[in-house]
Amino acid sequence: MENEFYNPIKEGRSAKFKQKASITTDMNAMVDLAFLLLTFFMLTTTMVKPKVIELVMPVPDDEDTEETVVQTIRESRALTIMALPDNELYYYTGFSEAEAIETAYGPDGIRSVLIDHNESQDDPIVIIKAHPESIFENIIDLIDEMNITRMERYAFDEFGDKEFELLSDIGVNL
Repeated sequence: MENEFYNPIKEGRSAKFKQKASITTDMNAMVDLAFLLLTFFMLTTTMVKPKVIELVMPVPDDEDTEETVVQTIRESRALTIMALPDNELYYYTGFSEAEAIETAYGPDGIRSVLIDHNESQDDPIVIIKAHPESIFENIIDLIDEMNITRMERYAFDEFGDKEFELLSDIGVNL
């Protein structure tokens, strides 16, 4: 057996290797706070509702459908808007003996025409006819005008020979 004697250096060195007591923190309060904040922001956030345009499409012409549904309207109720290339806009009322009148987009143009037509008729209807070379933005502007003036009934139709004839009568050649 060896003789053991008191060595303060060895004792100091072994003190460094003693395990320190670990500190425990209670995380329950922080988790509760995180869930409270999460639910607060979920409940107070306003979700963006998508805005869509409701379209009523015509029944396709099938060989199975023998009966064609034609909806007749009075001439005085009808207002036809023609969107042309280069941001030109014309309108006419009625169907027979119609005369195309030039107007512009915006509050002083087509909007005032729509408001006057809406006030003068019981159940007005607007027919929008776009020239094949007109730009899509003009059609969207017309749909916006329909919503602004609260026009309940409007429809899209093809730009036909009658419209070319009406425009050539007033000197507009396309």
